[in-house]
Amino acid sequence: MDGAETSDAGPSQLCVTPRRKRTWTPGSITNAYSAKRRRISTATIDWSGELESEVSILGANKTSTADRFITAPQEDPAPLNITPRSKRIARNFGLIEDRVLRCAAPTSRQSLGHELNEHRQQVQRLFATTPKTSPASAASHLAARKQFLLALDGPGIPSDPFAYPLCWSSRNAIAVACGRQLYYQNLDNRVITHLGTLNERREGRLYSIEWSKDDPINLPRNKYRRQEIVRQWKCKDADGVGGMDWRGNLIAVGGTEGTVEFFDSRVAEPVGGLTGHSHRVFGVRWSPNGDYLASSDERGIMQIWDARAGKALSDASKLGCKKRSAGPVKALAWCPWKPDLLASGSTYPEGAIRLWSVNASDAMLPQSTIRLDTSITSLIWSPHCKELLSTHGSSWNPLSSHSTPNLLADNSGTTMPRGHPCTKTKYTDSITVHSWPSLKHILSVPAHSRPVGHSCISPDGTMVFTICPDEEAMKMWKVWGPAAKLERPESVFTKFGIR
Repeated sequence: MDGAETSDAGPSQLCVTPRRKRTWTPGSITNAYSAKRRRISTATIDWSGELESEVSILGANKTSTADRFITAPQEDPAPLNITPRSKRIARNFGLIEDRVLRCAAPTSRQSLGHELNEHRQQVQRLFATTPKTSPASAASHLAARKQFLLALDGPGIPSDPFAYPLCWSSRNAIAVACGRQLYYQNLDNRVITHLGTLNERREGRLYSIEWSKDDPINLPRNKYRRQEIVRQWKCKDADGVGGMDWRGNLIAVGGTEGTVEFFDSRVAEPVGGLTGHSHRVFGVRWSPNGDYLASSDERGIMQIWDARAGKALSDASKLGCKKRSAGPVKALAWCPWKPDLLASGSTYPEGAIRLWSVNASDAMLPQSTIRLDTSITSLIWSPHCKELLSTHGSSWNPLSSHSTPNLLADNSGTTMPRGHPCTKTKYTDSITVHSWPSLKHILSVPAHSRPVGHSCISPDGTMVFTICPDEEAMKMWKVWGPAAKLERPESVFTKFGIR
């Protein structure tokens, strides 16, 4: 009975009414959302094998949206960038990267997108363009032919490295001082003319010559035109003169006692002077617009004078206000296409080219410096391209213990002492061309076997004449090309006109 009852009641008990599914209702607003996140750590999980398999599968069926230059962000198959710790671990294993808009190629090749980086590098090489060389640059002319075009003899050239025995006129005539004789040659027809001879007792030897704008020859105490003396002056410093330069009818002449005198070709007496130096003046140069006059002396001190105000741009009463170099400065050159830029070159023991700006906030500090450890005897700016030419003499080792002390604080002579540590470099006795404003070295060509004394530029701005007193020779070089002609593009306004 009990068993029967049990068997009969079994099916009735299995038919149970199903319970209703409980639905969750928020008890309050604060329990609806929680800002807390569970911190997930991947320190004990090795994702490398799974990631490599999944990435290979995804890469076969998915087209990349990466640009040719910028890699697209990779979609991680696992949330590796949730916490700083997971990011650090994944970054160490090369699984994720920080780069989003970085165009440079990555340094590590463990990144997932290194194939895209290789393509990007190839495209960069394909579209990379080398900077075009200017047709007027020395790299297109002097570098192509490192030989002089013409060589002339000059017996009796002054042996003083601070002399100016050579000049080139605007009518393509070159003048040379040979002892007490003065010659000039017309380079168009190669006719040589003897202008005159100085009296050795009364007038000494020729030291500096310079063509004026209207092509007379100027001597330290004489001026010739048509083989006749037009004007003669007597300088205060009877021992000799330094550099000189013309501005119209006015000529500025440097003296041995630190003075700069002014002479006018229309007046028989000096018309003025400057006394800003205490030692012999080696360089004198007018700016292209004639507003400023630069002067330098044997102690490496330079002054820039305002011709309109008649005074120096620096206050001489303040200590350290003057432009200073650690060696005598002869080479001065104003930039023709940037009138406020002045280049100066010093000799032993410094041997550096410095660039100065008149409009700089601190005019006493150079804008830039090129250290060559070689004597700079002259500087020439190219009128057609942004390049600077320098001529050089002897070189030395700056690290030698036999170098002399600073000439600014020494009362000894300013010439290079005997037994100085000479060395041979690419700048020794050479013509060197530098670019501006990068100041990169373009080329150096050995000009003479001995130091170059001076140089001058042709009227068209393409040729340079160098002179060597030890060789008693002059050489003409093709350095730059002519100025590029700017052709105006044809337009509707140039094609038709109003009648």
